[in-house]
Amino acid sequence: MDWQQWFARWEAMQNCYVPYRLHRFDLMLRLPDLPVDSRLSILDLGCGLGSVAFHALGRYPHARVVAVDWNPVLLDMGRRMAEAKGEERIRFVQADIRRPDWWAAYEEAFDLVLSANALHWLNADHLAETYRRVYRALKPGGWFMISDHIASDYPETQARYRQMLQAQQRAALSTTNADDWDGFWEALSREMGQSDLLAQHNQAEIWEGSEDGQPRQFHLDALRACGFQQIEFHWQEMGEAIIGARK
Repeated sequence: MDWQQWFARWEAMQNCYVPYRLHRFDLMLRLPDLPVDSRLSILDLGCGLGSVAFHALGRYPHARVVAVDWNPVLLDMGRRMAEAKGEERIRFVQADIRRPDWWAAYEEAFDLVLSANALHWLNADHLAETYRRVYRALKPGGWFMISDHIASDYPETQARYRQMLQAQQRAALSTTNADDWDGFWEALSREMGQSDLLAQHNQAEIWEGSEDGQPRQFHLDALRACGFQQIEFHWQEMGEAIIGARK
């Protein structure tokens, strides 16, 4: 199979669903202003196919990335993509990041922790605990960059955010040749000769959070409680945002 082609189809589909996705990746990598030529250690939380991880390696050619996710279907595709690209600087790991034992090996291990459109699947308690574990996993001076859904404090506003996002997604899908979510998985299932990859993907999910994400103040309070400094919303449009924090 041409895994680079399938990765491109995944990217095209995701770009329709996530507003300003590539711009947000770029901001997450440039805002910390880390030395481009240094041998950084990077963690990608909720990596999926490794989209953020591959972008990070494009900016930091001497970096190494640990890309962690629970979903074995997405991880398998990410590994196949890395093999197709001959990319050895990224290591895909299956783990439940809610479990403290996984984090034990990574005390002050990373210069940069990234997460894009993933942590909203955690409930509030587990998200706050993940922030504490990220703090401990960062080296002093390291950065935590998050791109995700940020909920409004007002239900009526959040409902409008959701309506506008869905309209934007429909428009993007209708004006590109990208697959929609179900169409991508159906086509991949046919190509791989497997009955239903989407069902396998859904079965592997550990969904407990909110598609809207947590409100702005939750993130500010939870990150401050860990000891993070320079906590800032660097970019926000309606219910989407980038948050940065430094240890």
